[in-house]
Parts: sequence; structure tokens; C-alpha cells
Amino acid sequence: MKSLIIYASPHHGNTKKVVERMAKKIGARTLDILAEGSPDISGYKLIGLASGAYFGTLHESIVKFARETAFTPEHRVFLADTCGAGYKDYTYQVRKLLEERGVVCLGRFQCPGYDTYGPWKLVGGIRKGRPNEHDLKMAEQFIQRMAKEAK
Repeated sequence: MKSLIIYASPHHGNTKKVVERMAKKIGARTLDILAEGSPDISGYKLIGLASGAYFGTLHESIVKFARETAFTPEHRVFLADTCGAGYKDYTYQVRKLLEERGVVCLGRFQCPGYDTYGPWKLVGGIRKGRPNEHDLKMAEQFIQRMAKEAK
């Protein structure tokens, strides 16, 4: 099954680490939306949308892609985020937007990530060393479930 994981990871590369590990596990293509722009998703069945958390949701480029892309009934989508303070579902806005458009969202994955935004910069950041090997193994387990459910 052809799979694509679209991500935005402009700061510390937290999301990129997670996405690359997921992609390697299932043989998916990855695309940095900030460097490569919006892709053609025809031909892919499983599509991941991933980024860090920005002001309570995913990166604006991922939100725009979710809003403007013509998904088909065959597409299966999963969402992933990395964040310093993991106390809420940062994928909620994008998931609701997709579901309102009839897109099937299989699940979401959240992973701690090194964060130096805003006040965290004053203390040298939080979640140093994250994502770590345990986090990446959890990402592998998650993507295997998503691939199985998308079949």
C-alpha cells in the first residue's frame, strides 16, 4: 500500500525524527511541506499529516493542506504531533476539519519534543532529549496499526 507522510518540522526537527522513523517502518514516502510544497496525493491510500504544536493546533501549512486538499473516499488519514507541553490534543482542529469533509481519520499520535518556544526559552527549553528511543518505538507501533487499519 502506498503511503505518504506530510510534515512540517521547522524548529528542532522533533517531528522529522518521528516521521522518518514511521516512514522507515512501513516504507512510506515523506514530504516536508515547507520545503517541497503541497503534494499530489493521488495514488496514496494512507496519508499522515504531522507537525509540532503551534498555538493549540498543527502548523499552519498542515492546516491549510487539510482544508484545501481534495481527499477521496479511499484515502485514510492519520495525524501526529510533537509538543513540549502535552496536555491537550493538538490535532483536534485538523481532525474536525477533515471529518466535516468526510475524510476518514484513523488515529492520532502525540510525542514529547524538545521545546524552546516563548517562556520555555528562558529556562533552556523543556523535554530535552525528546523524542527519545522509547518515543520512536511508540511511533513505530502506532504506524504499524495505521497501516493495518488502512488496508
